[in-house]
Amino acid sequence: TAATSHSHTCDFAQLQLQRETMASRALAAYAELSTKRPYAVAFGSCAVKGVIADTISQRIVEGKTEQNWKRTAVFAFYGGWYCGWFQHALYNVGYARLFGLDTSLKNAVRKVAFDSAVHVPLVCFPVYYAYKGALYDGIGMRGGLERYTHEWQMICSNYYMVWVPANLLVFTIVPVPLRIGFIACTSLGWLTVSSFLTHRH
Repeated sequence: TAATSHSHTCDFAQLQLQRETMASRALAAYAELSTKRPYAVAFGSCAVKGVIADTISQRIVEGKTEQNWKRTAVFAFYGGWYCGWFQHALYNVGYARLFGLDTSLKNAVRKVAFDSAVHVPLVCFPVYYAYKGALYDGIGMRGGLERYTHEWQMICSNYYMVWVPANLLVFTIVPVPLRIGFIACTSLGWLTVSSFLTHRH
């Protein structure tokens, strides 16, 4: 009946409102904690992202029945200290001092251009390849860096397709306390898709 349909519509709307309220409260609590303890929250957010991304990669993409926890720990720790600690210091502190606090598109383009031309190819990926080579691949830091010299064009081009637009959002509309959380969520999606594409080929 019309009355039943109206009741169901009201129930759905009320449920939707409750979900939105819960999400808003969770986001506000995260932002408050991130403001008070930025490095701890950044480390935790990106370490958890590393665990989830590698678990998806191993269990779903690669179809493994047993998880390689050493590999998961390597990626989780890298996520925590580099993507969390270091990128908070770089994006929210270093770039603010270097380029100012202006969140205009023009200033965001300057930050993203510097990040894409200097930080990513000369620091971010070399550190990642050296770290992974030493702690997981068994080829040492030098071996990891040598591997990077053969793969840098491919990995950088894939990175730019996702992270240039994502970082423009980071430096224009994403509030500072939510930046690393936003980066962690975006990274989780990017790593998951990359794992599927890599495994498929």
